[in-house]
Parts: sequence; C-alpha cells; structure tokens
Amino acid sequence: MKKLVSVALLLSMLAVSACSNKPAETKPAEQNAAQTTEAAKTTEAPKTDSAAPAPTATTNDKLEAKKVLNDKVEILIPKGFTVMSEEMAKVKYPTENRPSLIYTDEKGSINIAFSHTETPAQDSIIKDMKDPMKQAFSNMYQDATWYRDEVIQINGKNVGVFELLTPAADTKIYNLIFFTELDGKMLMTTFNCTEAQMEEWKPLAQEILMSYKVQ
Repeated sequence: MKKLVSVALLLSMLAVSACSNKPAETKPAEQNAAQTTEAAKTTEAPKTDSAAPAPTATTNDKLEAKKVLNDKVEILIPKGFTVMSEEMAKVKYPTENRPSLIYTDEKGSINIAFSHTETPAQDSIIKDMKDPMKQAFSNMYQDATWYRDEVIQINGKNVGVFELLTPAADTKIYNLIFFTELDGKMLMTTFNCTEAQMEEWKPLAQEILMSYKVQ
C-alpha cells in the first residue's frame, strides 16, 4: 500500500507539468544556477551540471550531452536550454511536489524535468511498477492518446517508458516520460512540449531517451 501511495503521489507531481505549456512571464535561470525545491517526496537538487562526452553517438547539432544529478546521470539536452528558475517552476508546477531539476527553452514551453524521488525502487521491479503507474495515469487522463507504454533496456538499465498526448486548458501536451532506479530510489524524467511543437520535437525526444545513462 505504501508503495502504491508513493506512486500516486509521484504521478500527481508529474501530472501538473502537463497542465499548460503556455509560456510563463518569467525568465529561465542561468544554466549553472542552483535549483531548489520544497517537495516532500523528492531529494535535494544538484548544485551544478556539467558537459560530458555524448552517452550515445549523435549527429544532431540541436543536442548536447550533459551530466546532471551530481554527475550520476548522463543525457542529451537541447542546446540553449537552461535550468528553470524557481519562480517559473512554481508557476508551471504549482504543487509542492514539483520536479527538482527542470531544463527549459527561452519561452518555457519545452521542458525536460528530473525527479529523484523517495519512492523505493530496484532495477528488477521496474517492469512490475509499469502497469500500476499506467493505470493511475489513465485514471487521471481518461481522454489521453497513448502511443507507447513499455519497459526497455537503455545502457544496461531497465527503463519504463510512457508516451502520450494529454489535454490541457489551452492546448494538448506531448509527454515522453521515462523512469528507472538510481541509488535505490525511483528516478523520473519527463520531456514535454505542446502538440503544435510535437512534429519537430518528437524525434529529438526519442534521441534524448536513448541517450539516458544512469549509474
């Protein structure tokens, strides 16, 4: 029961990221700014991030490799994206359980969010967690269009993947959500953009997913 409650709380935290991607009237923080959060179920955000050799080969000049979460995760991030300011994060993720680290574009309409939660997890049970999490998402977004839900191997780790289009107040939101284990806790990563941006950004989101390298 405790695990299911934790998953439900985690889904609530991620769901608010898809409420609206209308550009906020605030500016992103500088790329190396500290990102803080008061989330009750997430760990403290890392103080810095740094460039790293590309986890996977890519010829896409729109992406660059970075290390995040105290250098424990390597992933491709769109060039020009910066760490979202706490002010903007409170607007776009209004609950206290907002992600601890969010990269965003200049307008705040395309985001990559990381949430290293307190939910216990092991690599071997990622497959068991997928179906209950999908059911919770389906209950929350009954009108969502689902493209994908599966567990795949990426760089030696089991990674759960949800890909769906969810309704929002002023548009629809494309979400690519992937989750795995880091230090015995659930790590959730979410890419989202508006439906209008989906054609351009969906292929890049897939590259970001496949670059995922978690210790």
